[in-house]
Amino acid sequence: MSESEHLIKKLEMITHPEGGHFSQSFRDKNNNVSLIYYMLRKNEWSHWHRLTKNEILHFYKGDPLTVYTSKDGIDFISITIGGDNNFHFVVEANNWFAMRSTGEYSLIGCTVAPGFDYADFELAPKNWKPSNFNLKFS
Repeated sequence: MSESEHLIKKLEMITHPEGGHFSQSFRDKNNNVSLIYYMLRKNEWSHWHRLTKNEILHFYKGDPLTVYTSKDGIDFISITIGGDNNFHFVVEANNWFAMRSTGEYSLIGCTVAPGFDYADFELAPKNWKPSNFNLKFS
C-alpha cells in the first residue's frame, strides 16, 4: 500500500466532487469554521471552482502543491505551497481556482470561516478554464 493510499484510509477520505479526496476533520457546532483534509495524487487535479468565502489552504505532507487562481476568468496566477518555507495560501472569495500535486501526492488542509456550505460552492463547467490558461493537466 502506498503512503497516499494509507493516508486516504487512515483519514477516512472519500472522493471530492471537484476531484481528489477529502474528509472533514473539524466543524464547530455553530458552523463558525470548518476544516477538511484534502489530497491530490499524481495525475489528479482539482477542477476549477470557487467559493463565496475565503479559503485557507495549509500544506501538511507529500510533494508541493501548485494552486492556480483567476479573478476574472481570463488571466491566472500560480503559487506553490509546501516548498521554500511557503506552507499556506489564502484563496480569496469568488476567485476561480484549481490545484495539482507536483509529485506523487500532496496532503493539505482547507479552512473556511464561516464554515463551508455547498451552497457557497460553484464548480465550473467540465471544460472551462481561464482564457489564458494553456497548461494541460494529465
